[in-house]
Amino acid sequence: METWSVRNNTFDSLIYSLFNYSSEVKLFNFRTFVIFIFFFISCESEKSNSILVADTGQTQGTYYHIKYMIEDGKSLKNDIDSLLTVIDNSLSTYNPNSLVSKINMGELITTDSMFRTVFRAANEVYKNTNGAFDCSITPLVNAWGFGFSNKEKMDTARVIELLSLVDFKKIKLSNDTISMKKDMMLDFNSLAQGYTVDVIAKMFDVRGLDNYLIEVGGEIKSKGKNPDNNFWTIGVDRPNEIIDPKDRFQFILNLFNTSLATSGNYRKFYQENGIKYSHVINPTTGFPSFNKLLSVTVVHESCMKADAYATAFMVMGLKKSKLYLDNNPDLEAYIVYRDTNGELNTFISENLQKRILY
Repeated sequence: METWSVRNNTFDSLIYSLFNYSSEVKLFNFRTFVIFIFFFISCESEKSNSILVADTGQTQGTYYHIKYMIEDGKSLKNDIDSLLTVIDNSLSTYNPNSLVSKINMGELITTDSMFRTVFRAANEVYKNTNGAFDCSITPLVNAWGFGFSNKEKMDTARVIELLSLVDFKKIKLSNDTISMKKDMMLDFNSLAQGYTVDVIAKMFDVRGLDNYLIEVGGEIKSKGKNPDNNFWTIGVDRPNEIIDPKDRFQFILNLFNTSLATSGNYRKFYQENGIKYSHVINPTTGFPSFNKLLSVTVVHESCMKADAYATAFMVMGLKKSKLYLDNNPDLEAYIVYRDTNGELNTFISENLQKRILY
């Protein structure tokens, strides 16, 4: 653990500004001033007692790694794990008793606020991407062997049959309940980890934590600075099937008060009859996405939306993704793809380029 030290001139600047703003100084009550300064010093003292805590654990079939500065190094792991259980009980398709699992089994039950938040975000991204992002694609994801049920033997006829069960706009949220066609299913895995990061960050904000880095399954949100009083530094893996410890990162960047999510087809795949099948399924064709994109990293204020758009861009391909980014400057992206010669190439949006260290 490392002790956090406050290194700024906020206090000096405050004193200077008070005594150089004459109209206010004349009216300034000395007693109030002393109380205020005592409070300010106390706050600075509390911050100086902050210690770095690093918590790790398992959730949603993956791992989380969370670092935060907190007074006296008091771990919040129990609170984090309790919150993760609540999210799991709402959104996990791998939990047969979760809310989404019960809905997928045809039960008519009242949704909770977490489910409704994620559903509405999924609907927004679905509309914005003309269906490239579709959380009703679950029957196809399962059938191709990337979901929570056994892989099927797939051919064009079976794909066409399952496509009849895929269309997010046919799923309605009304009076806090979901209505959808029989055998349709929902799966929020493509944005649930990002949402989880956002929820943990909200808990930290409510508790008054100003400096933290939250990572769940590779989706990340940062706030403030690290123990060395620098911006949090993040490395994004190269799109290789096997990690090379000597040359691991595609790029390294500063992440300051925002979120980052990455989607790719370079690790979650299988080969069958000499053909590589990726876990990214195209909701329009029903087949694994076969474009030249290897990975997409998206930076956005909301980790949930960064997560969703990273998946959507993997489906949309390079040309459509670049066009979307041009029209939506609140999103930043780093895309790794193969060019027409089969060589690795990159596209980096202008604002993200400014964050990259090397």
